[in-house]
Amino acid sequence: MTPNERLKQARITAGYGTATDAAEALGVSRATYIGHENGQRGFRADAAEKYGRKFRVRAGWLMTGEEPMSKSTDRPELTRVPLDQWDPSAPDAEIDQDVAGYSPAHQYTPRIEGGRPEIDVRAGAGEGATGDTATIAMSAGESIVGHAVLNEWVLPSAFYRHELHATPGAIIFMQVLGDSMWPTLQSGDRVIIDTKQASFAADGIYVFHDGDGVPRVKRLSKVLFSDPPSVEVISDNPQHPKQIASLSDVMIFGRVVGRIMRM
Repeated sequence: MTPNERLKQARITAGYGTATDAAEALGVSRATYIGHENGQRGFRADAAEKYGRKFRVRAGWLMTGEEPMSKSTDRPELTRVPLDQWDPSAPDAEIDQDVAGYSPAHQYTPRIEGGRPEIDVRAGAGEGATGDTATIAMSAGESIVGHAVLNEWVLPSAFYRHELHATPGAIIFMQVLGDSMWPTLQSGDRVIIDTKQASFAADGIYVFHDGDGVPRVKRLSKVLFSDPPSVEVISDNPQHPKQIASLSDVMIFGRVVGRIMRM
């Protein structure tokens, strides 16, 4: 069996029905992944490591067929705790507590299958805040500094793609801080952000900053016939007045495509 045949077998065993599904989950281009799987392109050890993590097989097996095929999936047995004794602040024993990092300049590799990062940034519905940073290892021994990852959220790729009309591999989560977007967004909600939609294309809710690095979550609406192009910066809470900004001054991080809230 050739490396590309083993890659296809691993993808199918991992539950990805098509090569396109796998490429989206991996955050790589469809052409690159399909080239690796159909044998038109060979893949290097770094790609094998990435595919191995996603498909839960050993990179060595993908490259050479060296057994065993799969990594150990042994996990510690979970202890059931009565609800009245549950402490939501206690860390989960089976989760690696080392701080991961996220940067738009680097493809995020999840620790949990299908996970997308919640970063240590509070999107201001009033006043935003940035949190801790983390060092991200790059190739050739280099590193960059990114936002610390607080959690990973796991939702089906099909939900992002078909329900939210978003790019699964470009999704991040942020917590909302403040009440200026009430009742649409409340403080403590998590917004789901498509970072691929990092420019103004249509009226909607975006996360952006104006050059000071402080993230804001607001509704942006185009000012018709404005020259240079301008947008209204709208808070859904009527107690907060609208503002007008030149579109060139609005540095968009991504478009808000959904939210997670408490009932």
